[in-house]
Amino acid sequence: MPPKKEKGKKRKELPTAFLPDTPAWPTSEGTQPPAPRPAAPPPPPRNSGAPILVRTAGGRTATVIEKKQRGWFVCDLDGNANEEGKAHERKTLRRPHGFAPGQDHLLDSAPQAPIVPKPKGEGPRKKKPKSQAGPGPVPPGAVRARTAGGRVATVLYRKQRGWFAV
Repeated sequence: MPPKKEKGKKRKELPTAFLPDTPAWPTSEGTQPPAPRPAAPPPPPRNSGAPILVRTAGGRTATVIEKKQRGWFVCDLDGNANEEGKAHERKTLRRPHGFAPGQDHLLDSAPQAPIVPKPKGEGPRKKKPKSQAGPGPVPPGAVRARTAGGRVATVLYRKQRGWFAV
């Protein structure tokens, strides 16, 4: 168990003789600002035709074919098969889940797929109405009767043991 600290007790200060004259960290006094880091390479122009290669979340290389709506991308995977997919498989991946982080500038430069609007005025498909015409003509000598289920049947003749030819 660590020893208890007493309240109100001041910390000891180190003597300045042990501190170095120059700090070990860079300071802004009398020095030039650090050179800016090189930015990520610019993405290829939108219609350049150059393939856009990105990394998937599993580390595979994927070629972006087109950008769809709501963050979905159509990609061709590389020749290595793993749990992400088969070799050279075409998959649709979503931005936050399917790709490694830090590739937004590459994904933004992908060509946009043409947006096909839904045709308006068409609701859900309706069933075709059944023919409301009654049953066909009754042949001579036949009788119409209702079945136990309520349907109309045409009895052509009587068979043995209470059966009828319908």
